[in-house]
Amino acid sequence: MRRAVYPSAAAAAALLICAACSSGGSPAASSPGTFGVNATGVVHFWARQATDGPAKALVKEFNATHKNLKVVLHLTPPNDDTSQLATAIRAGSPPDVVGLNDIDVPTFSHENALMNITKYVNALPYKSALSPGHLALATIGNQYYGVPYLADLSVLWYNKKLFTEAGLNPNDPPTNYAQIVSDAEKISALGHGIYGFSFAGDCQGCLGFVMLPSLWADGEHLINGPLGNQTTNVANNAPLKQMLADYQLLWTKHLVPVDDQTQDGLTWGADFEAGKVGILPGDYGFATKMTPTSEFADAPLPGVTGDTYSTFDGGDDFVIPAGAANPSGAWEFIKWVLEPAQQEQYPSLGDTPVRTDILTPAFTAKNPYDAVALRALAKGSVEYTLAYDAVFNEPGSPWFKMFEDAVYYHDLSGGISEGQSGIQSTLDSVKS
Repeated sequence: MRRAVYPSAAAAAALLICAACSSGGSPAASSPGTFGVNATGVVHFWARQATDGPAKALVKEFNATHKNLKVVLHLTPPNDDTSQLATAIRAGSPPDVVGLNDIDVPTFSHENALMNITKYVNALPYKSALSPGHLALATIGNQYYGVPYLADLSVLWYNKKLFTEAGLNPNDPPTNYAQIVSDAEKISALGHGIYGFSFAGDCQGCLGFVMLPSLWADGEHLINGPLGNQTTNVANNAPLKQMLADYQLLWTKHLVPVDDQTQDGLTWGADFEAGKVGILPGDYGFATKMTPTSEFADAPLPGVTGDTYSTFDGGDDFVIPAGAANPSGAWEFIKWVLEPAQQEQYPSLGDTPVRTDILTPAFTAKNPYDAVALRALAKGSVEYTLAYDAVFNEPGSPWFKMFEDAVYYHDLSGGISEGQSGIQSTLDSVKS
């Protein structure tokens, strides 16, 4: 969600990087046994303001426990993180490690701006437990240019109290879209300003954050194929058509607040937190605004048609820029952050761990909301493309035009047609 509310300047960053990079992506010479072990000196760590919770807390803890290696934190502003990094790389003075928005990683890795850390990632004993979507975005072929740092995941929130009042089973959240619509109808029938469903209807990125996982759960992606030759999967995408039809139904039957059409993401989730909405596809991070009660619960985002689920693997990847002054120190810091003791702190800091192997009974008991997100992480995914912002996040994006036509203007076939042509045209123009 934080990626959706604060779109990055990936396109501008690409222009800056191209002028600066040549052979920066080549692997380092150190062996996994010595690289990132007993490093000394200073590590300059750049993290995003939008995900500063873990950065602030963990840097402070690391510096208190490592006398020979100090991490200096710099926070980049929401709309300037990629351009600042590109400028630093072009100037030959990059930071040692960056918490980079994961969908921006391909832009930098494909310009040889990042260090190839394949052998170090492969040497991690818990590699198979790392977030698959985060890792995929840091991969070119079988080479790794980053590793997961923190997860900002989408889930399905629901109000158990309203479920009970509507005669629904409070322990049976929707597992497909037909059930979402049916449950929303019964909850909306309660009246008194209660709505069955809510969405951020004027936030392009927010909609992608919560809708795309339902397609992935059904085995569909909107963008397929290798970079440079990608194709759009809209016209014959049955789950997408059904999902848009169900959103249209929710809207036309007034099962959502009328203000949803102008909800730009800034107050997204406030109506649910106020107890006025029964079902809300949203961000796990909403949990930090909620007082844990028996009223609120979350579940995985369901597939459109069946009992499957997924999540949007949002959040950040750790990357080491090519030409970093202290890459060994950066890798030592990265490995420390990925240890269970540090990962288990993430829920209290508003994010989800990136290792599924810390999902123990003790973790679940302590973090019931986040345990749902972490369970979904194993089935999470992403759209792998250099054109993500242009397709999904930018104002007037083809993704949003398709949604607008299908849902608000009741033109499903026209929206699908415009989505197919608009997304393909964007992919072609961005050379994604």
